Amino acid sequence: MVTNAFNTDKEGQINRAEIFKLLSLEIQDTRWQRAMRAIRDAMRVVGKATYVRCYQRPTPDAKWQHITIDLAKA
Repeated sequence: MVTNAFNTDKEGQINRAEIFKLLSLEIQDTRWQRAMRAIRDAMRVVGKATYVRCYQRPTPDAKWQHITIDLAKA
C-alpha cells in the first residue's frame, strides 16, 4: 500500500489520491504517526482555483439559465 502510493508516473509525479488514502488511515503506531506528520509537513499548495456559477431567469417561474462570465477578462 505504501509502495503503491509512492510509485511515480511517466512524468515522475506521485499519485496524490493514494497519498491521501494513506493519510486517512488511522494507525496508532508511533512510527506511522511520525511518517504521516512528515508527509503533511511536506505538502504545499501549488495553486488553487475558485469557480463561480451564475444563473438568471427572466421571471420567477421561468427556468434558470446558465450565464458564462470570464472572470479573467472581467
